[in-house]
Amino acid sequence: MVLSAAPRGCQRVLDVGCGQGLLARQLTSRCQEVIAIDRDRDVLSRARVCCLESRVTLVEGDVMTHPFAAHSFDLITAVATLHHLPLRPALTRFRNLLRPGGVLAIIGLYRAQTLSDYALAASAFPSSWILRLLWGHTDVGAPVQDPRETLREIRSACDALLPGAVLRRHLLFRYSLLWRKP
Repeated sequence: MVLSAAPRGCQRVLDVGCGQGLLARQLTSRCQEVIAIDRDRDVLSRARVCCLESRVTLVEGDVMTHPFAAHSFDLITAVATLHHLPLRPALTRFRNLLRPGGVLAIIGLYRAQTLSDYALAASAFPSSWILRLLWGHTDVGAPVQDPRETLREIRSACDALLPGAVLRRHLLFRYSLLWRKP
């Protein structure tokens, strides 16, 4: 979903919380310039190995304070990262960094709150266990944090800050968010 969100003619992408750089490297096939930012030095050292021969620029820093110019990205991606940031300020920051027509593509985690959240999770866990047995478990090698916001809170922030955003709930407390800046 994230890779296919790249707008036609994508020149510049920002991969927020890039981790080991796997997505950043894949984005080079769709965008001219890929900037991958993470504040964890150890994770970035592994990303340097992964992205050694690619057009990825790795930045050690905090996306909330790094001096990126406003309206400078055609695509911003964040996979399992938004819950590490303050929700509304991060969405505002991403909105401001996107060029008109740019796309924000997020795969995020939310905190379970409703009965349907727990029921959906209960139905997904057996599949998750089977897949883990078949394919094994991959350590992402990055700091892990439980999400603070519920899906309702995330939807409310999107409605206020990103009008027209498409937010979809997925299995195992995940959601996808796609927004094109007018």
